[in-house]
Amino acid sequence: MNAVSKSPSPVPAGANQATRQITESDAELSEILKEVSPVALALSAVHMSGSLDIIRSGVKTKPPARHADQTGSLSLEDAANFRHRALQIIAAWRNARQPAPYVPTRSELQEMINFLFGRDIPAAYMPLVLEDMAFDGEDARAFRWKREVSEARKQSHPVVIVGAGMSGILMGYRLKQAGIPFTIIEKNDSVGGTWYENQYPGLRVDVPSHAYSFSFRQSHRWPNLYSKQAELLAYFCKCAEDFGVLPHIRFRCEVSAAEWVESESLWSIGLTNQHGSEETMKAQSLVSAVGFLSRPQVPSFPGFDQYKGIAFHSARWRHDVSLEGKRVIVIGNAATGVQSIPEIAKIAAHLTVFQRSPGWSLIIPEYHREIRATEQWAIEHLPYYAGWMRALLFNWCQDLSPEWMMVEADWPQDGRSVSRVNEMLRQLMLGDMQRIMADRPDLLAKVAPTYPPFVKRPTLQTGNFYETLKRDNVELVTEPIESFTATGIRDRTGAVHEADVVIFATGFQAQKFLTPMVIKGSGGIELNEFWQDRPGGYLGIVVPRFPNFYMMYGPGTNLGYGGNLIYNSEMQSQYIAGCIRMATENSWRRLEIREPVFAEYMARTARKLEQFVWSTPYGTTYFRNSKGKVTTNSPWSLFEMWNWHREPDTQHFLHE
Repeated sequence: MNAVSKSPSPVPAGANQATRQITESDAELSEILKEVSPVALALSAVHMSGSLDIIRSGVKTKPPARHADQTGSLSLEDAANFRHRALQIIAAWRNARQPAPYVPTRSELQEMINFLFGRDIPAAYMPLVLEDMAFDGEDARAFRWKREVSEARKQSHPVVIVGAGMSGILMGYRLKQAGIPFTIIEKNDSVGGTWYENQYPGLRVDVPSHAYSFSFRQSHRWPNLYSKQAELLAYFCKCAEDFGVLPHIRFRCEVSAAEWVESESLWSIGLTNQHGSEETMKAQSLVSAVGFLSRPQVPSFPGFDQYKGIAFHSARWRHDVSLEGKRVIVIGNAATGVQSIPEIAKIAAHLTVFQRSPGWSLIIPEYHREIRATEQWAIEHLPYYAGWMRALLFNWCQDLSPEWMMVEADWPQDGRSVSRVNEMLRQLMLGDMQRIMADRPDLLAKVAPTYPPFVKRPTLQTGNFYETLKRDNVELVTEPIESFTATGIRDRTGAVHEADVVIFATGFQAQKFLTPMVIKGSGGIELNEFWQDRPGGYLGIVVPRFPNFYMMYGPGTNLGYGGNLIYNSEMQSQYIAGCIRMATENSWRRLEIREPVFAEYMARTARKLEQFVWSTPYGTTYFRNSKGKVTTNSPWSLFEMWNWHREPDTQHFLHE
């Protein structure tokens, strides 16, 4: 059985992807069901039988125990019983010629959601979970006018979007739904943002694939449980094409500056086009969708100009440079290093890894596995299996359990952990590290962090990164870099490490928000001047004195726990679209968040951030600025975001 077979057309939107006739015998079905999630399977059986009896057997599931856990922590016996009962239901449904699946009542859906996650989920969450599943097959977050608006009025509100990554594509689609004219400015020659710019070997997402697609344009045909870069780029390219936004994109064009023109109530936007010429555009509204992990950070090292070899940043991968048989140095061991170093070590003659600081890793044995043929069969044949699988992989339980990265007041603050739960996770990750490194205590001493988990974002791996460090052709260096030489790098001990190629896996300019654009608002004030050392916006989106200006994935919006950036983009685009709708329906030329509203939100967020491990003085992290303040992360739950972003409050804004 092939993992991904050709799908009939059209494929339905949303949670129910069952388009194929079941032709397998009972014996064949029995074999298939051995490899699918017993939890999602039981819920799919409800839709086939019209009864919740299968989940009312008294057997209790438990919340996901790890990334991509779909087992419900059921015993082997209980899982087998669920599969046996589901087999009987599937066979009966097949024999009845697969009638339309049963649609449970709202109270039944609540019971099913509780079963899925192995705990009581607050009833207020149910609409959000179902909305993200696209349970009804609807685009619940689509742009909708509240009253009649003339075509002329729509055309009078042109919008410029900066960036054609996932956020820019989505924002463009929402405006296209509205009939609002828009232009997307993209510095690259393709859409895709980070999934286009980053092309280093081993790159894949750290969110399960089936939870990493737009809720209204879900993909259920991923080859891998965690998608590779090329697969994600293909998805976003296809979305841009299907959404009809490609004709609205100006590629190889960059925004250098933007200034609010008071006399015209417009944004004047300075561009540098693909020929290097400068030009100006005017727009009623300006949306920054550039994110803050898009500009590579290359540290300054003495002697770099003397180095005669090849050097490049991992986000600007040189496909024209072969690493086979070469002496390679990688500087950095965070997510990029953990993913790329095992691949580089396979072909390099020698690999030197300069570790800047040790990092925590979650060991996920299934991180590199393909989607099983049986799983794909279930998605395509069993009603609503796809939706329940997506919801389970999204793991909404995390939204209710932030305590694993919150500071516990009465917990000893010794710099190792910040709470009982945080210490449990430290022991889990340290235990995995000790198990894998048992034969190399010298390496274990180097890679074991001395700060609490989640000060930095933990990486995911199968254990292959730790195994790679044990290879004969790999050397881990923890001494700081003293300088470059003509042939390599000298560390602080004076040792010189020779290299034909040096790769900077050194991250991004995370604290330089919207760089290199210079944004000037009302009265000519620059955005960074207004922010000082506390960048942000109301909901991370709108800023006082910057009318009709909106940010996506700007400061204070990096999800601290749970969710993913696609969810982030959907929330933010919904709020921004609501603001533009509100302004257009009322013929307002200017919409500006009130300063007290902004200030109250910033103060409330700052207080909330203090409760999290990111705000402690332990370790180093790009989450904090030079003053030690967390500027990147949001401390708010996905549920709170959903409530706050659905509809902008007119009372929050000045308008004219």
